[in-house]
Amino acid sequence: MIKVSVIVPNYNHAPYLKERLDSIFNQSFQSFEVILLDDNSTDNSKEILVAYAKNEKATHFIINDENSGSPFKQWNKGIGLATGEYIWIAESDDTCDLNFLEEQVKALEQNDITVAKTIILTDNIKTEEELRNHFQFTYNTNSLKPEHFIDYCPIGNVSSVVFKREILNKESMNFSSFDIIGDMMFYFENFLEKKIVYTPTTNSYFRRKKDGLSNLSKKDINYYKKYFNEQAFLLKKISKAVPGEFNNQIKKRLTQRFNKIKNRLSFNQKISLTYLSIYINYLKSNKEI
Repeated sequence: MIKVSVIVPNYNHAPYLKERLDSIFNQSFQSFEVILLDDNSTDNSKEILVAYAKNEKATHFIINDENSGSPFKQWNKGIGLATGEYIWIAESDDTCDLNFLEEQVKALEQNDITVAKTIILTDNIKTEEELRNHFQFTYNTNSLKPEHFIDYCPIGNVSSVVFKREILNKESMNFSSFDIIGDMMFYFENFLEKKIVYTPTTNSYFRRKKDGLSNLSKKDINYYKKYFNEQAFLLKKISKAVPGEFNNQIKKRLTQRFNKIKNRLSFNQKISLTYLSIYINYLKSNKEI
């Protein structure tokens, strides 16, 4: 049986694809399949992927006819195709050490989820800065609890994670309907109460984006609306899963996220119907927590 299913979701990451795919196919641990997914890229990603799709370990190569608009839909598609005992979602602009799978698979003998040490890439240069995985640095826990999702996403980057396929909660795979916090929803739906461990014996490398999904400074009001609605949904979900003593903390985070948006809007945006709908959802969500 194939040990690891490696899902590579790509959209317009041609400058990084060769480095990423070489880091996968040249792993010291070789019991894996590779599922190549392209979300209708407009750069030359497809030409690069075609060459790697000829490798015998590439079991699927799928190019979407239209862009899905969400990397999380690609995650979901890859999970549906995976046959391995373990799953690794290897984002196409990241990279890793060649012993990454070897060390992660060793750790999975005693755990459900492993998260490798993650180093930040800035301008294609490996820095000395480590991406914070809050389950380790903040919560010091060996299993995720609902309250660990109130303040932060507990895992910094999905490329650093390998997990057992059997832990997936197939009845709750709603994360792909989220455009912005689909990663948090995925962890919340599938990783709660599972045994998680930090692996310092290998490195994953996260490419820091200057204008990624988490950067709200240059977004329009429709993006803000979607961002707040998704955050409010998750906070309400958390409030139903934790003791009442956490409700004040959750309400505080809801207000902080609302103010984060409000403080970025112009006067004209604040008198729009879109802002009114955000405000109404804020009041409603505050009551429901």
